[in-house]
Amino acid sequence: MPRVLVIHRKPAIAVERARRLCSEGLDATAYPTLGPSSFRQIRANPPDVILIDLTELPSYGRAMAVLLREQKATRNIPLVFLKGDPEKAARVREVLPDAVFATWPNVAPVILRTIERAPAEAAAPNVAGIPLAKKLRIGEGSVVAILEAPENIGEILGPLPKGARLEKKLNEANLALFFVTSAAALGRALPRLAAQMIPGRTLWICWPKRTSSGPCDLTLTSIRAMVSLYDMVDSKICAIDAIWSGTAITKRRRRSAAQ
Repeated sequence: MPRVLVIHRKPAIAVERARRLCSEGLDATAYPTLGPSSFRQIRANPPDVILIDLTELPSYGRAMAVLLREQKATRNIPLVFLKGDPEKAARVREVLPDAVFATWPNVAPVILRTIERAPAEAAAPNVAGIPLAKKLRIGEGSVVAILEAPENIGEILGPLPKGARLEKKLNEANLALFFVTSAAALGRALPRLAAQMIPGRTLWICWPKRTSSGPCDLTLTSIRAMVSLYDMVDSKICAIDAIWSGTAITKRRRRSAAQ
């Protein structure tokens, strides 16, 4: 019986998706957490295929797919994407040209067909052609605050759109990049940063990848839990460079009384 691992931005929903696949005759389990913290388990016991749900926060699914393809031990595990927004699905195909897509009505046969036809070598993710500024949503005229940045921040960011400028304080910035290497440091900074999260401002929290040389006790899961205490949520993740990962944080939207 084919073994399927289901990845969703919300692990609880991944569990529900896995149960549904089991009812269709597949041996499906849910990826238990956020981010790559459980990749060791995947490497130790790789599934026949990984189903990545793009129906909610597709940037998370895309980032997870890239991380899987970038690691030698998981590179050739076939990937199937559960389609959501067509435009977001197109972005996934830009990064992963051999991406296979399915909808719930045909997901089981697509999974079986993908396993049967999986190539010996999967295509490498095409991330080099996407400017970092675009991934970070830095547009023309953007004011970007750079907080606690590494010395080579200019090299990391590369060319910026026309009229975009960097600042060392939030002030009028519509976007900020905060580089942090420990949960303690993030905990100290969050009260100040949260107080300055005006409507329309995005805070990118950037932390070292587990594959980088420096120690770090931050993960996507821990960052998400910490910012939620300040009524903030994550909305996108991306690779900043070979060392840093980033997650976009915004104020939680409040529903109107009519809703």
